[in-house]
Amino acid sequence: MVGDVGVGSDHPISVQSMCTTKTHDVNSTLQQIAELTAAGCDIVRVACPRQEDADALAEIARHSQIPVIADIHFQPKYIFAAIDAGCAAVRVNPGNIKEFDGRVGEVAKAAGDAGIPIRIGVNAGSLDKRFLQKYGKATPEALVESALWEASLFEEHGFGDIKISVKHNDPVVMVRAYELLAAQCDYPLHLGVTEAGPAFQGTIKSAVAFGALLSRASATPSGCRCRRRRSRKSRWAIRSSNR
Repeated sequence: MVGDVGVGSDHPISVQSMCTTKTHDVNSTLQQIAELTAAGCDIVRVACPRQEDADALAEIARHSQIPVIADIHFQPKYIFAAIDAGCAAVRVNPGNIKEFDGRVGEVAKAAGDAGIPIRIGVNAGSLDKRFLQKYGKATPEALVESALWEASLFEEHGFGDIKISVKHNDPVVMVRAYELLAAQCDYPLHLGVTEAGPAFQGTIKSAVAFGALLSRASATPSGCRCRRRRSRKSRWAIRSSNR
């Protein structure tokens, strides 16, 4: 569960989008969350790269109409801040959080005590250097091995409330990565094309990928309008696939 939204297993596919606002701008962030909710989003994600963003999480989580996921960057301390703030889940990127492997035990305990799931979000643009060196580039195999390695660290600490994503800006690579991942684990999968680009280009990339796998798109639009449009298209695609 992410808040009151079931994920994985037999639960309906949920739509997630990410705010484009500065998270510390609470009013703008809550306004965008309201617009995304009206467009059909079930879950929303907000970035947390700085302390001022971490400080705003509690108010955002408290007033949001839908569950809020904190997307953590750079500093492990923001993971604990997000948990304390009452966020519904936390997304961690092992490739851009300092010394993350050594903090997994602490993260697992804090998240477990709070009943908060963790998404292991591996991204081609910030792939762990160990796997980049092993494979030479962000191949499907590299993305999957990185994700499953991190999941195994959580498992060693008795934590299994995990979602996984393995994102790439090439929809062909992305689809193959998720196929490999689905064959090797039973965790819920968060689907997405990373850095999909402007609205038109991003829609094409996402349509290609979601035609095979389905769910959510990450783009780089200007403002919330494209986010709302993408949420509506994701919702339409899910309804069509469930017919």
